Amino acid sequence: MKHNTNIKQLITIVLIIVLIAMVNTAFAQLTIDPGGLISIKQGSTLYVGTNFKINAINGSSGYFSDQTTNGDVTITGNVSVERYLTANVWHNVASPVSSANSGVYTGTQLVFYYDESMIYNDWNFGWVMYSGALSVFRGYDVYDSTAELVDYTGTGNELNTGAYSIGVSLTNSTPTEIASHKGWNLVANPYPSPVDWQASSGWTKTSINDAKYIWDGPNDQYTIWIGGGAPIGINGGTQYIPSNQGFWVQATSNGNFGIANAVRTGFITGTPDFYKSEEIFDYPLVSLVAEGDGHTDETIVRFIEGTTKAFDRNWDATKLFSMNPDVPQLYFENKGYEFALNTLPQIEDNLSVPLDFKCAKAGYYSINLSDRTNLDPQIGLYLKDMLEQKIIDLKQEESYGFYHNPDNDNARFKLFFNPSPDVINNITPDNYFTVYSSGKKIFIIKNTVQELNGEVIVYNLQGQIVATSPVSENKLMQLTINETTGYYIVRVQTSQSVINTKVLIFN
Repeated sequence: MKHNTNIKQLITIVLIIVLIAMVNTAFAQLTIDPGGLISIKQGSTLYVGTNFKINAINGSSGYFSDQTTNGDVTITGNVSVERYLTANVWHNVASPVSSANSGVYTGTQLVFYYDESMIYNDWNFGWVMYSGALSVFRGYDVYDSTAELVDYTGTGNELNTGAYSIGVSLTNSTPTEIASHKGWNLVANPYPSPVDWQASSGWTKTSINDAKYIWDGPNDQYTIWIGGGAPIGINGGTQYIPSNQGFWVQATSNGNFGIANAVRTGFITGTPDFYKSEEIFDYPLVSLVAEGDGHTDETIVRFIEGTTKAFDRNWDATKLFSMNPDVPQLYFENKGYEFALNTLPQIEDNLSVPLDFKCAKAGYYSINLSDRTNLDPQIGLYLKDMLEQKIIDLKQEESYGFYHNPDNDNARFKLFFNPSPDVINNITPDNYFTVYSSGKKIFIIKNTVQELNGEVIVYNLQGQIVATSPVSENKLMQLTINETTGYYIVRVQTSQSVINTKVLIFN
């Protein structure tokens, strides 16, 4: 039977079930089908005098949201909570009952937990293969080559409810991992209902960055949601965490992470079909999406006063890379720190933000300007390919296609805001000047718009100076060389660059 009703109706339904069981002395069961829900608000009570089951199918499950704080829900029978695991995909999971064992995953022995304190100089060292009792509030990573309907069972008082706490760690080992790889803890939603990361009470986040990461196995990608002062999702992440779902948090110190019934949601449109939300941004934001070979990856840079260019707790989100190396990955890098979300204080003229791309598979990829972008029409936005020495106006073209080889440097791109004409025209110190000769005249074209102080020096091949002139602010400078016919070296020297050009003089 599918339940999607208010508390009074639910209590009536339960009483009817209990009466039927008493009169007919027959077995009865309360069942929540996929997409259905029972929500018990604070101040209400519920008594279930029979067995209780929550069913699941591929892509959806029922859920039971107990938001009370004083043990106001009683289930006298046994409980059964199902979760559907698709085949050939890693799933971050958790048990919604306190008595479950790893043997509940009947089709596989590939069950792991993550111990952050073991990372040493490689964060992959944290994985531990496991067999035994499943700890409440801990996430597990499970892989099964066949689809499986997992059935977590127990008695009514073993259905997880109430407050839980789990230790999180940030390990500084020697030799050490980079900052982006440290502090990762695989925790879980322990309840048979979704929870809201933005709930006003019920969370204890004092030892973590206010961001949660959920592995999206079918898309080989992490969805991200960061709370803090300006909540936002990346790769389709929202504020909700599905029933009995494992997820990642990054510790900022050794401490505890806590959860309580107040974070449990009363209603969403299915579990885990929840990766949608409407967004209105009141700050500048650029969303870029890498695409290729059927995969995508999003990264965001935004501008909020009071933040810094370094990693800001509760404002920035670390990059967690796909477990599939063939998935294109786009991210920002600053002094060795890797960002999926980079929050900066303000847009400045000629601001450049390094943008990295990596993928283990060669092929053609694109970087696309997402329609989530919120940028004033007067602000210029350009993408530069440092490898190909190309620069495009992202607002005009919206997409840049390129060929990628895994041997390419990850630091291939730069994002420019309000760039100078030099940047737009790809003018660098190496090509500030163009030098050529005609007859006995030497012509020097100034390509840059910068004001430069310097000197032009002309040498013969014996190294003797035959002419000098200060660098002019004129677009075109010229010198006349009344020397014998032959080759000469023209040296244009400024504080930013030195350019030497060989020319032929006819006299």
